[in-house]
Amino acid sequence: MKRTPLFEQHIALGATVGDFGGWEMPLWYSTGQIGEHEITRKACGLFDICHMGEFVVKGKDSLAFWQKLLSNNVEKIVDGQAQYNFMLNPEGGVIDDCILYRYTAEHWMLVVNAGTQDGDFEWMKQNTFGDVTIDNISEKMGKIDIQGPTAPKVIADLVGRETIEKMKFFRFLPEVMIDGKPVILSRTGYTGEIGFEIYCNINDASALWDALLKAGEKHGLAAVGLGGRDTLRMEAGLPLHGHEIRPDLPAVGTPWFFAIDMNTEFTGKKALEDNEGSLFVYSVIVEGRRKPGDHAEVLCEESVIGEMTSSILAVSLEKKPAGFIRVNKKFEIGDVVTLRNSRGKLFKGEIVATPVLKGTSRKKMSVMLDK
Repeated sequence: MKRTPLFEQHIALGATVGDFGGWEMPLWYSTGQIGEHEITRKACGLFDICHMGEFVVKGKDSLAFWQKLLSNNVEKIVDGQAQYNFMLNPEGGVIDDCILYRYTAEHWMLVVNAGTQDGDFEWMKQNTFGDVTIDNISEKMGKIDIQGPTAPKVIADLVGRETIEKMKFFRFLPEVMIDGKPVILSRTGYTGEIGFEIYCNINDASALWDALLKAGEKHGLAAVGLGGRDTLRMEAGLPLHGHEIRPDLPAVGTPWFFAIDMNTEFTGKKALEDNEGSLFVYSVIVEGRRKPGDHAEVLCEESVIGEMTSSILAVSLEKKPAGFIRVNKKFEIGDVVTLRNSRGKLFKGEIVATPVLKGTSRKKMSVMLDK
């Protein structure tokens, strides 16, 4: 399996490692998954995301290329802004969910998931036209995320308050120095909390990780593994590729329709129009103390109408079982559904709003710095 340049740091921190899409990654550290989740919600967590993929796209036709390739309206973003997107196939299935960064109208970076990056790159090359060049820089780029209410204070200690205090949600700074290393500093993340995604030269990742750990000591920072990352993103109402969004199912009826602009002409649009009303994705809170598990069946009058796509114990909600379901029937908030796990045990779940927990991600930076 592949390893990121931070693997030895993870072992030194007592990490339990496991296979994640062919990468040997930390699942949790000595603090434990629940503790790491709580630290991120109350202070801040540090995440190794060096396995993610990054592509640089340049050229006079790059804006038109994105408008065709991605589901959102790329014309709406300006220099220094990022945007969440789906990359769809002609059947409306999600090849990948990704974040697009605009440097200029002719210079962009696309960040994609680790397990899909090779296929994403081939798809992009197959669909290029005109004056567009694509460079896969994934092996040259490191990525470290710092997320949580005290994350702004950690970064302010390293780059100066004046550098970040006016940063808005989904904005980025193309070159900031941290510990003498140039980085891209992005106000984005996957936890629902305020924080940053830091992109750097892969050779600088180890030193930056150590610098962030040291600067974060007085702000309650701790390293967080992929286990905590999963429960955090689920509470925050964010999808996981291969679970809530997949290449073989049209991206209709999801809580993430903000990533799709039906006023633009993108690959997969017609399939979405044709399949509207066929599938729905909802958040649910489950009665009891046990989670039904991924792929638990959703029943309606004893007929199977869908499945549970993600199942967690929501740490921030007193460890209540929660998750996402995908069904072929429309429900309203407050409706009750029946779930059946692989052993035949039945559970009652209530349809709730997405996200199940609102974090600090959209809070004003200055407010969080003054807390």
